[in-house]
Amino acid sequence: MKKSKGMQLGAMLAAMLLASVALVVVVNAQDSGGKPALNNKDPLLYDAQIYASNNNISTEEALHRFQIQDIAGKLDAELSMNETGTFAGLWVEHKPKFKIVVQFTRSGEETIKPYMKQHAELANIVEVRTAKESLANLQRDQANALYLARASGIPVESDINVYNNSVELYMTKSDRSRFDDDLLRREGRLSDKVRVVAVETLGIDEANIYGGLSLSSCTSGFSVKKGWLFITKGITTAGHCPNTQSYNGNSLTFQSEKWTGSYDTQWHTASGYTVTNKIQWDSDGSTRDITATISRSNQVVGGYVCKYGKTTAYTCGYISSKDFNPQTQENNAATFIRVDNTAGYNDLSSAGDSGGPWFLLGNAYGTHKGAPGDDPNDAIYMAVDYVESGLGVSIMTSP
Repeated sequence: MKKSKGMQLGAMLAAMLLASVALVVVVNAQDSGGKPALNNKDPLLYDAQIYASNNNISTEEALHRFQIQDIAGKLDAELSMNETGTFAGLWVEHKPKFKIVVQFTRSGEETIKPYMKQHAELANIVEVRTAKESLANLQRDQANALYLARASGIPVESDINVYNNSVELYMTKSDRSRFDDDLLRREGRLSDKVRVVAVETLGIDEANIYGGLSLSSCTSGFSVKKGWLFITKGITTAGHCPNTQSYNGNSLTFQSEKWTGSYDTQWHTASGYTVTNKIQWDSDGSTRDITATISRSNQVVGGYVCKYGKTTAYTCGYISSKDFNPQTQENNAATFIRVDNTAGYNDLSSAGDSGGPWFLLGNAYGTHKGAPGDDPNDAIYMAVDYVESGLGVSIMTSP
């Protein structure tokens, strides 16, 4: 027989409480600075301990509140779907008293009753308030405000403030007067529930991009920069990779490539991403900082090096030659570095690894090219100094 949601949640809470009791010594321990010693192994307990410390409660109470928060989320979804005419928003308050606040435009106490029977755990901590506008009306006003702003050609951000039962429309200070003039000219009108907020700048996406990441058909190599006064940053991959590359579904902008002689490299800029001097070096997403480069002349036969590629992931080997000449249609020169697969890995190179970083510690050694024909389990890479000379860029060794 299928268990009810209440039984499932109860069982989950019981298990969490047992886990916290089992680790009560860890939870209540103090380090030398007077802060709670945190359990870094169990993510749930770690989060609960941080929350408990911030709110001066026990870890068991923190776990209980997490369960209540989960149930409140389900209630929010149900009210948003079923009570569109009167539901005006829901939120959790943590201080001074933990409670769930639910707003309706009318008849809130009656509306909430059947939901409290379904979610009995919330019955004693729900506070019902009255608001002027329903959430559905605020969403309509938000959509209209965005329409008016876009019709004016003005970039904006917007939000619904459930606490204040209002819509907030954000635009730069320089655009505010232009927006007001355009509204007046076109006889447009914002709802009185929309508050225009002038800000210095609008937000930008803050996501990092760096070497060792899975591109659409290859692997990114290293972060690079170009210019002195006006600096452009981007990431590299192999020159033989297609010039059209994307990361996480977002297209990268091709800048230039060099794929002949000693060179097999290209680079792209990444609008919306922050380029950092890191590489991914493990399939779990672990990264390390690149802080120096080792030129071909300073790399040594017999030296131990490692690489990361999106197909074969983290592998290492020993340099067997600095003068490998891969005979391809691009008239490659005898400057490529060969790595023997003698460090216990199955394969150092496979399709998709191209362009990935070769490194040791925080040092950049080169970018992956492929495998030699006589032993496809070995690998070949282009030394890192050819990235810089071929593209006119510098490898980033600091943020």
